[in-house]
Formats: sequence, structure tokens, C-alpha cells
Amino acid sequence: MTQVKICGLTREEDVALACHLGASWVGFNFAERSPRRIGLDRARSLASEVPPGVGRVGVFVGERLDDIRGAVEAASLDAVQVHRALRASDVDEIPRPVFAVVRVTAAPLDLPPADSLGRCRAVLFDAATASANGGTGTVFDWSLLDGRSWPVPFFLAGGLTPENVSDAVARLHPDGVDVASGVESAPGIKDRDRMLRFFDAVRRADERA
Repeated sequence: MTQVKICGLTREEDVALACHLGASWVGFNFAERSPRRIGLDRARSLASEVPPGVGRVGVFVGERLDDIRGAVEAASLDAVQVHRALRASDVDEIPRPVFAVVRVTAAPLDLPPADSLGRCRAVLFDAATASANGGTGTVFDWSLLDGRSWPVPFFLAGGLTPENVSDAVARLHPDGVDVASGVESAPGIKDRDRMLRFFDAVRRADERA
């Protein structure tokens, strides 16, 4: 079954809904310039709504290692998503498993070094136009991933919506899909109907596989 990661959560009710609908992962954004950025107290409150079995991911861009460690403790993070080029030291120094992010432009893909990538929890492919706040809400050319395999689970992001996620799952068979703006009414405010339709679309794609 395709895992669903709901990212950029800022409200307790949205965390509760994501988990109720079957999210495998929930994402909290700590990037300084993100409109979905939350502080440590808010992160602690949101994390308390996450039931056992659902992973908590912190999203970072240029934050210092000490900032990442503080967020890991405050939000009881299970993984850290790094929206920048992966450094060789990241998997050693970041105190949780790492989601590496690859911003897709054209072939060849700008992948992290093989030895570092192989030690990550997952690799997430997003549109190359993503800014310092992480996601962009833009779909990239999925054909660049056709027929490819990776040494770790791979997640697809970038412009996924209830309308196109079924096609994405059917075509690429990702281990997981990652969505933020595609299920929102405003940055950080999730839309209940879009959330319901997104999860339903993923389930229907899995049933047809």
C-alpha cells in the first residue's frame, strides 16, 4: 500500500484528521521562511495528537544542527527531511533517520552520493522550482523517474492533488506520496474535503494495481 505523508501541518484538528484517514507520516515545517513554519511549543502540541504507528517528520532547509536537535526533542520526531543538498555528515550528525530531498529538473537527476543515500530513511523527489520554504506545489516531469529504482524507499512530491495523485501512483508506484498545498485552503490550513478525496484517490489506485 502506498504511504501518505501529509506535510505542513499547523493545526491539531488537521493532524487528527490526517491520522484518522490513514496517514503513515505527518510533517511539521521548521524552515524559517516557510508560511507553514511552526515553533517548538506548537510542534510539541501537534505531536501530542499523533497516535502510535504514525511517523512524525520535521522539515528543515538551512537550520543549524542545534535547531534540528531542539525540534527533534520538542516534537518527538521520528525522521528529519532535509530540503537542501545532502551533506556527507548529515546522516551521522542528524539525530534521526533522514529523508533526502532531490529537486528534479532534467536528466540526469542530481542524486546524493550513493553511500549517503543508501543510509537514508527515504528519498523524496520534488520539483526543482521549490524555494527555501520547501515545497512548490508544482508538478515535475514524471517520465524522469520512469523505470528507475532506488536503494531506499522513495516518496513523490510536487503538485500532487486529489485530481492527479491516482495517476502518479499508477504510473510510478512510489512507496509514498507527500502533499501539503494540494490539500489546503490556505498555507497550513488543510481542507477536509480535499484530504478525504486525496486519501480515497490513493486507495483506489492501490486497489487497481
